Amino acid sequence: MAFIESMHAAGLQFIQQLQSFLGLGFRIPMQFVSFFASEAFVIAVVPVLYWCIHRKKGAEFGLLILGSAFINLWVKQLLAWPRPYEIIPSLGLAKESTYGMPSGHSQLSVIFWAFIAEFLPAGLRVPAMIIMPLLIGFSRIYLGVHFPSDVVGGYIIGVAFFGLFKAFGPKVEPMLRDSGWRLRVILAAALSFIMNLLLPSDTMISGAFLGASIGFTFASRNVPIDQRDDVRHKLLRYLAGLATTGIIYLALKFASSPLASISGNNQEQLIRFIRYALVGGWVSYGAPFMFLKLGLAKRESS
Repeated sequence: MAFIESMHAAGLQFIQQLQSFLGLGFRIPMQFVSFFASEAFVIAVVPVLYWCIHRKKGAEFGLLILGSAFINLWVKQLLAWPRPYEIIPSLGLAKESTYGMPSGHSQLSVIFWAFIAEFLPAGLRVPAMIIMPLLIGFSRIYLGVHFPSDVVGGYIIGVAFFGLFKAFGPKVEPMLRDSGWRLRVILAAALSFIMNLLLPSDTMISGAFLGASIGFTFASRNVPIDQRDDVRHKLLRYLAGLATTGIIYLALKFASSPLASISGNNQEQLIRFIRYALVGGWVSYGAPFMFLKLGLAKRESS
């Protein structure tokens, strides 16, 4: 504990000096930089890849992001380390609702930009993989929402998690593909159960993981959309998918309160789990099914 306290004390001093040196004029630019590893940004980008560019890679990306988010939140709960502005309130140029260590933005930035680099022009791949995570980590320190140690911790977990994905993903993917849909559904349910067991206080990620993974499984069998079409159809797909996803999310969120009241407010996490499972299922299966029915996509030829 003494080492952690001294590390945080040094981190607080660094943040104070950084904010004093740069001034408050960098607040909005740094919030803009942070946006490129935010939940909203990722939610907007993953469907582009899945619906419009590469179905299989998009499914991999979505599950990878959800897995990373779960690991991050679980470690936060285990460590329960504070954020800088909780010790010195004046440092808080932004606010977050979770614990500090490890930095979720830093961890996600490593995984996000390393995965997306494949789809970028060759000259932008290395800069995106290095510069973007560094800028995002720096922004989190400047905004006073993370200690430098939180950012480094996020980088380490992000690199390790993505390294495991690259090492074992190519071996696991064909095994899952050949195992049949029943085993994949059972595996998705088992992993979701483990997530709930390890992190019972927040069922959002486990619900989204269950819905998305089952949806991806059945979409590959029943509604594999062909993404080799024109930009117009892709844009219409994306807008229609995003709009319907937003409507479903808001409708389910609105219905959650009365359902919680009916259940005596003791099933809130179960309702949250079901809500995000339905949203995940819509993004992965419902939206592609809608695209085919509306003529916004064609079925992938076998």
